[in-house]
Amino acid sequence: NTRQVEREAAFSPDGRWVAYSTFESQSEIYVKGYPDKRGKWLVGVGGLSSAWRADGKELYWTVRDGTLMAAGMELGAEAVRPGPPQPLFHLPFADPIPLFQPSRDGQRFLVFEPAANASPQRPMVVIQSWAARLGK
Repeated sequence: NTRQVEREAAFSPDGRWVAYSTFESQSEIYVKGYPDKRGKWLVGVGGLSSAWRADGKELYWTVRDGTLMAAGMELGAEAVRPGPPQPLFHLPFADPIPLFQPSRDGQRFLVFEPAANASPQRPMVVIQSWAARLGK
């Protein structure tokens, strides 16, 4: 709860740290302790959304041009030591925020890519009480 917009939170696998995107001087990825909010460590600039490797030893995030970034993470009892950010590859879809999920070992990524003929204006249909309409 700060004056900045903090969004796109991703909890570490052990639940003791949270990575999030904020815009202080530019879009940035930070890690902070959870739930006691201990410390605040800058991991990367230009960050939009993040995800942890299953063992918590690496954090991934996207930047505005669609590049997927990674940084090694040392998660201590009271502090975080992020490694230097490294670009991995360019995601095929960068607008507005690329959606991705790393595999447990961080060697593969599931990436959302809309179909070539998909219309961004397609309506979403929600059917309520659909079970009652089955005639049971």
